[in-house]
Amino acid sequence: MKKLLKFNEYLRNLYGCKVFKVSIDANFTCPNRDGTKSKLGCIYCDPYGSSSRVHKKNTPIKEQLLKNIEFRKTRYKAKKFIAYFQSFSNTYASLDKLKLLYDEAIYSHIDIVGLSISTRSDCIDEEKVKLIASYRKFLPFVSIELGLQSMHDKTLSLINRKETLKDFIKAYELIKKYNLHLCVHVILGLPGETKEDMLKTASFLAKLKIDGIKLHLLIALKNTVLEKMYLEGKFKPLTYDEYVDISKSFISKLDNNCIIHKLAGSGYPKDILAPRWIYEKKLQVIEDINC
Repeated sequence: MKKLLKFNEYLRNLYGCKVFKVSIDANFTCPNRDGTKSKLGCIYCDPYGSSSRVHKKNTPIKEQLLKNIEFRKTRYKAKKFIAYFQSFSNTYASLDKLKLLYDEAIYSHIDIVGLSISTRSDCIDEEKVKLIASYRKFLPFVSIELGLQSMHDKTLSLINRKETLKDFIKAYELIKKYNLHLCVHVILGLPGETKEDMLKTASFLAKLKIDGIKLHLLIALKNTVLEKMYLEGKFKPLTYDEYVDISKSFISKLDNNCIIHKLAGSGYPKDILAPRWIYEKKLQVIEDINC
């Protein structure tokens, strides 16, 4: 496989020590959930919106971070940390509220040295990007993670994404205008997509020279529209070998400077309906992709 720098290696080079991301659930929602665009959400999204589910609902941000940091210091000997706003769309609020939440996170602990914010393209505007970029004055690493999932509007419609490639390009241009690290999420195995379709998304991202990539397998989780589709025989997940093959080909098309943030996102283990191999063989699949 084409050898691209892995995110943990990038962070070690940047900080000179072991750095971990610590997830935050700041009680955001999403325009595809609250009725602004839809109440159904994307077909694969569960009611927790990609939450790590480490903490109880409404746990204060500082409490979440301190608990996570202590655990990672003890178990993994981590030295520094990146506050990661993970669940749902973490720019989907007023500018004042966002500043309060981001400030609470980065000032929670002296060893927080970076900020990462996951969101949707249609929840980004210039004022929000400027706010996020302002943290680069004192944090070496500040990033925005955007869920593209696929470059194909037909696919985005099928998965009820309620945004378009045009939305992504607009957000991309804003983020790069302020020189922020951009990590893009892509899902492999979306309904109706061939390997060729997925590789077109890779080629598109290569032309944009994105900073980082997170690859995910499309998984049928409990309490999602995709669960119903799977049970009705309307969704067939990729096999282990198919995912390895497509992932390798996808990565081979990316820009040489693109950083691999993740190769196999999986979801909450107890809620994985299909394919179960993503949980049972997750470490093995990452190893095989890296071969």
